[in-house]
Amino acid sequence: MKASYLFALVAIQLAMAVNCWGQTSNTASNKSPRVITLTPHLAEIVDAAGGSSMLVGVSAHSNRPSTINGLPVISDARSIDLERIKNLQPTLIIYWQSGTPNTQIEALKKHFANTPTKLLSTDPRKLEDIAKDIERIGQALGTTAKAQQSAQKFRERLQLLRQKYGSNQKTNTRPVRVFYQIWAQPLMTLNREHLIGDMIQLCGGEQLFANEKLLVPTVNRESVVAADPEIIFTAVDNPKIKTDWSMWSSLPHLSATKNKAFVEIDGDTISRPSPQILIGTEKMCDAILRIKQTRASKAP
Repeated sequence: MKASYLFALVAIQLAMAVNCWGQTSNTASNKSPRVITLTPHLAEIVDAAGGSSMLVGVSAHSNRPSTINGLPVISDARSIDLERIKNLQPTLIIYWQSGTPNTQIEALKKHFANTPTKLLSTDPRKLEDIAKDIERIGQALGTTAKAQQSAQKFRERLQLLRQKYGSNQKTNTRPVRVFYQIWAQPLMTLNREHLIGDMIQLCGGEQLFANEKLLVPTVNRESVVAADPEIIFTAVDNPKIKTDWSMWSSLPHLSATKNKAFVEIDGDTISRPSPQILIGTEKMCDAILRIKQTRASKAP
């Protein structure tokens, strides 16, 4: 009787221990991720994936969604605050491969090499890649359903743009010569590997200097003039500060000057590979379409 009592007591204690372990395990597994993003657009991607409430640190100039206002700023374009990142105890750090200096990435990899913290890289080169990034991040955060919904919405909007501007391209097959200026001094542009190259192509443009080896090549004014762009775009961070176009507008023989086609686009809607890039894409497409329509009106 005594032995059976002891056996029953041990069994009860083991059952309680297993139950306790199960509760602890479930609590740990259900713990909400703590996410840090190293570029502004990634906070937007996390939000689209359904994880904005999981953000605990963001980069400088992150402004979407509004719920991230007041979060610790842990990086900018030149540096990261490794000590502050460490204190925030992130479970996931998301960075942009092409937009985060390698020195920063290596420092993070080295510091978190033997910890539970995961690093996730993104490097969108096509508009479709933005939808894929939303889905990947949603999977990492456990918000797959919301992420798939957002990704599908993005794809549908993108398809509408392709249909709208693709049909307009049929009326005039020759693409519009486009120069995308990211900086005036020194004069810099982008090659076709950049996401903006995909945008120009979607809009029916021919991207000048698309075949340059560097993602962000430096070019000279004479080579741009020789290529004779029909339209020139640039991104602006502050709409109150107007771009000085005199370098180009002072050349009356330049096609872009003849077309009065010097176009500023809000940097948040063209330089950030997030869902709102489709706003900038549509503005770019509208501007290129106007050039095509002008051509058509002058055609014999």
